[in-house]
Parts: sequence; structure tokens; C-alpha cells
Amino acid sequence: MDTDLKCNRLTCRKALTDKAVVTTCSHIFCVECANELFNAARLCPACEASLTEPDDVVVCSLHPTNDYKTSVLSGLAPSTILEICSRAISFWQYQIYQESSFQQAVVRNLTDRNAQSQKQLDSVVREANGEISLLNNKIADLERDLELERRKVRELQESSRDRDREYQKLKAQNDKMKRKALLGGIPNVNDELHKSSSFEENRQRAFTANVNMNMNTGMGVGINNGAGTGSINMNSMDVGAVVGGMEANGASSPLRFLSAAH
Repeated sequence: MDTDLKCNRLTCRKALTDKAVVTTCSHIFCVECANELFNAARLCPACEASLTEPDDVVVCSLHPTNDYKTSVLSGLAPSTILEICSRAISFWQYQIYQESSFQQAVVRNLTDRNAQSQKQLDSVVREANGEISLLNNKIADLERDLELERRKVRELQESSRDRDREYQKLKAQNDKMKRKALLGGIPNVNDELHKSSSFEENRQRAFTANVNMNMNTGMGVGINNGAGTGSINMNSMDVGAVVGGMEANGASSPLRFLSAAH
């Protein structure tokens, strides 16, 4: 058979190519493991069977020479040869079955570990998907908040531009008024006061002229013939008419104060 035998020690599992140590319990070991294990006790390390007989543990060559093949079974009876061949084939069948069982155990172990890893992976994936979902929700909330903030910023920018336009308009009006003031377009306060005083003087002059006219027209001129001199008869003067005319013109009559003094 082309299948290589392996050391039946689980911690070794070394492929056997040249020499090996076989036991009557159908186990085989490498020389290094056999020297370590069988020096302490004559127990099979694979099945713990007692190996007390001298031929229970023998060293064999896995690639014998042609001379050995010719002489090893020579002189033996055919039944003995067949028995030896049958036991040798049974040994190989047991080794193959043992190797298959070991590989199946390895496969089961790997399958269990794979299933456990798959469960852990599924759990991690679920947690990751949950975290991703939460992060997506947070991102959506942040995008909505960002859009609201952008809208507020746009509104503030529009309001700022409106205020800037109003400011520029008021500034232009202020500059225009300043230019008019510098060019004499806006009357000065002193000029207004001067015009007001001139108006009062003109009003006073008009009042004085009105008084004189009333006195000339309203008083009686009496000529004292006996005296031979011309004099104004103050008793025949219509003082009330004069005062009434003054008050009609909106001015204070000095005759009022004269009447009060008399």
C-alpha cells in the first residue's frame, strides 16, 4: 500500500519511512518515541496494553532488502505464511481504521470549532449591524440638524444682507445731507434766528405805523380858538380803538401800561 504509516503517539504523529517499533497490540511508533516510552514501562502508550513478552515489542525495517524478503519466510509452512500474512494485513487494516478515526475526530473537532466560530461571527455581525444601524440613524439625525443649521445660516445671511442694504441706504442719505450742509443747501440755525428777529422787527414797525395811523384818524383835533394855539385834545382821542387795533395785530400796547400808571 502507498499510505505511509504514522507514529501512533498523539503528540508525535510523525510519518514513518525507514524503521519503526511495532507491538503485538497492532500499534507502531517511531524509534525516538519507543526509546522514550518503553524504557520506563512495558505498557503500550496508545492502548496501555501490557507488553511483557520479548517479542511483544520489535524493531522492523519498513523497506527490507530483497535478501531479507527471500529468507524471512523461507522454510515456513504455507499455513504459517498465510497466518503471518493475515496478521500483517489485519495490522494494516487497523492502522488505516485508526488513522481514519483520528482524521474523523480531527474533522469533528474542526467542525465544532468552525460552528462555534460561526456563532461568534454571527453574534459579532449582528452586533456590528446593530451598531451600524444606530450610527446610520445618528448620521441621519446629524444630517437633519446640519440642514436646519444651514437653513438658519442662510436666513441670517439674508437678514444680514438686508440690514447691510438698509445701512448703506441710510449712510448714503447721511452723506447726501452732509454734502447739502457743506454746499449751503440746509439753512443754518443762526440764519433762521436772524430771519426770525427780522420778522419781529418788521412786525414791530408795522405795529407802530398802525398805531400812528389810528391816532391820526381816530382822535379829534381841537383848536383852542381863544388861546390861538393848536393842541391835540387827548380827551377826544379814541384810546379803546387804538388798543383794540394793537391787540388785533398781536402786539402789547404801551398805552395799556400808561393807563395802568395813571
